[in-house]
Amino acid sequence: MDQREGAAMLEGLIKQAVDEVFDRLSKMQSVKHLFMVDGFSFLRMGAIGERARTGQPLSEPYGSTRRFLDFNELMFLPVQLSRFPLDNHQAVKTDVTIGKRATRPLRVSTPIMITGMAFGSALSKKAKIALAKASTLANTATNSGESGFMPEEREAAANYIVQWNRGRWSNRMEDLPKVDAVEIQVGQGAEGSLGNRVKAENIREDFRVHLGLQPGQDAVRPARFRHIDDPSQFKGMVDELREASGGAPIGLKFAASRIEEDCEVAIQAGVDFITIDGAQGGSGGGREVTINNAGVPLVYAIPRAHRYLQERGVRDQIDLIVTGGLRDAGDFLKAMALGADAVYIGESALLAMIFHQLEKMPPGTNPAQLFLYTGEYADQLDVDAGAQAVANFIKASTTEMQLLAQTVGKDDLHKVDRDDMVALSREIAEITGVQLAYMPQEIRTPPVPVLQ
Repeated sequence: MDQREGAAMLEGLIKQAVDEVFDRLSKMQSVKHLFMVDGFSFLRMGAIGERARTGQPLSEPYGSTRRFLDFNELMFLPVQLSRFPLDNHQAVKTDVTIGKRATRPLRVSTPIMITGMAFGSALSKKAKIALAKASTLANTATNSGESGFMPEEREAAANYIVQWNRGRWSNRMEDLPKVDAVEIQVGQGAEGSLGNRVKAENIREDFRVHLGLQPGQDAVRPARFRHIDDPSQFKGMVDELREASGGAPIGLKFAASRIEEDCEVAIQAGVDFITIDGAQGGSGGGREVTINNAGVPLVYAIPRAHRYLQERGVRDQIDLIVTGGLRDAGDFLKAMALGADAVYIGESALLAMIFHQLEKMPPGTNPAQLFLYTGEYADQLDVDAGAQAVANFIKASTTEMQLLAQTVGKDDLHKVDRDDMVALSREIAEITGVQLAYMPQEIRTPPVPVLQ
């Protein structure tokens, strides 16, 4: 067969295939597929199918798949003529103190800390130790998550924040002098205040021992602290934890929701810090219905919390930590410019930890299989390599935050504020109080008359 005959045959095959497609289309009542209908994405269709298969509420890792208004609608304003930027050799302060009034405040060299992700109900022990080691390498802090105090994690972390959780999982008063801060967890962005029950048959021996459970006993996390019957009683809890810890900072963590009301309870409780988890917050296995349908996105929540603490006259007494949907240095510094003192990272830290180890799994495998407690490849995680990768990410992000501060002319990350940004839409301007990019800006120094 010569070249012309081959080309003619190929042309004939293509024509035949096209004719068959058009013939089928002409006989179809509709070419529209369900995923083309507004609201029916592939993810939503898959979720419907999973509920149809199991008859149970759907659980999934990571955060919301919804597209919320976020920090991408804000841009920093470089200074050039009217004010001057900092030179590269001019230092930008990055250190943070959590609990300035505490007997033993928590001091870290970067505002980027590692958020609470529980051993057992979320992460493997290897993953938890890797994150703890990373926090030491980056001179920051890591959070135990709701699984409570873990000796191996404490040993690996220079600064260790322990969550006092509603299930009282691995929460012992005698451990508190060993920790650097205590975070009372009443809710999280992915699930609000929902309770949880882990069946005994799904609890392996190491997790059972860690939680202090008897063989055959389920792990139960109530929706609230059982001994708290009135919001005013949180003060007693805060005082008790403060005394037991020897004066470590005590905070309250809650999902972004009724922000002003919840902040008022925290103020009355006498906390040293507040942690707010936005609606984009992730989970090792949260309910899909709350992940995508409950809570307030972080860009809405930060200005409200910051403003309320100012109005109550306690802004310099209570530190504000935020988390939920923060991905990189730009997000981190924008959150601080809106009022946060520090940020927690979760999904970004996990991605950094495993990014260069993904080749250990077959192509197409969910990356979570490398760090989840139930992950098929969790035993293959290289702890030291993962720790170094997370530390590198935190260090690089801190340096990038310094670069942004330099270009807006600030020598301290905490001096960057709303006046150093513009909003790209009227909606985000109204939400954050940041000036609109398309509106004229007031000149700080009255202009000198131009000589004719």
